[in-house]
Amino acid sequence: MTNKVIVGSRKSKLAMAQTKLVIAALQKLFPTTDFEIKNVITEGDRNQQASLSKIGGKGVFVKEIEEELQNGTIDFAVHSLKDVMPVLPADLILGAFPKRVSPFDCLVSRQAFSSIADLPQGARVGTNSLRRQGQLLNARPDLKIVPIRGNIDTRLKKIDTEHLDGVILAEAGLKRLQVDLSAYHVLQLKNVIVPAVGQGCLAIECRKDDAPIRQMLDQINDPQSAKCIQIEREFMRELGGSCNFPIGGHAYAQFGQLFFDGLIASPNGEHVLKEEKIPADNPGVGKQVADQLLARDKYGIIEGD
Repeated sequence: MTNKVIVGSRKSKLAMAQTKLVIAALQKLFPTTDFEIKNVITEGDRNQQASLSKIGGKGVFVKEIEEELQNGTIDFAVHSLKDVMPVLPADLILGAFPKRVSPFDCLVSRQAFSSIADLPQGARVGTNSLRRQGQLLNARPDLKIVPIRGNIDTRLKKIDTEHLDGVILAEAGLKRLQVDLSAYHVLQLKNVIVPAVGQGCLAIECRKDDAPIRQMLDQINDPQSAKCIQIEREFMRELGGSCNFPIGGHAYAQFGQLFFDGLIASPNGEHVLKEEKIPADNPGVGKQVADQLLARDKYGIIEGD
């Protein structure tokens, strides 16, 4: 095994925390290997103002990192899986999925709310996600959705600076950064919002032909998480998904069996199409649910090529 491994990561606090978690897990298994982080600035980092859908979808956080992999300047990269496009460059592969943490979204607010129904009429809620927006507006059409971007600290500050009743954040990021939420209240939205495909899971991307790195990464792969992720990403690929379409997909184990929830929604919340608790132990369930939703989509939620 190589003595030095260069790991690509964005510079954000969350990206660095996630990368260090992966390196710590590998360092225990490969104590003589020297892991070095190389920071890569992506288009998503450079352009903090425009909405993701306008600057190219989730891929804006990974394109430059993938180019570094292809050029051989890094050996692997740690991504939030929800940022990774459904189809990778032909010479790259997702080499490992460490054990997933919470895939769910939550509402962080100054006031304590026991449910979405408790929010005041016309409440201002911050999110830049069309998936979150569509589902929130379906549940509460009166809400005012305020687009916000930036890291977790920036978004939390916007509760005060933008006079928001709350912001929607991924539980996984809050946990991985160990964010101090003592001045806030947190409401999990498990029963309100279907998560983004891959939310709560890290993806480690490497070159397809780099056998030593692939063998190393395989040591920290969690087979259960990987199986769920494959279902979700198959679903997204079939829909042609990026963050330009409001898509939710979540595969999970319950009572020793795998299930899948899939959703597409119009950004204004008027139309939400969902398939829930579909048995998912057999291959092809992601495609099957995507096809069912597309067949029901009379509203042009998912636009064809």
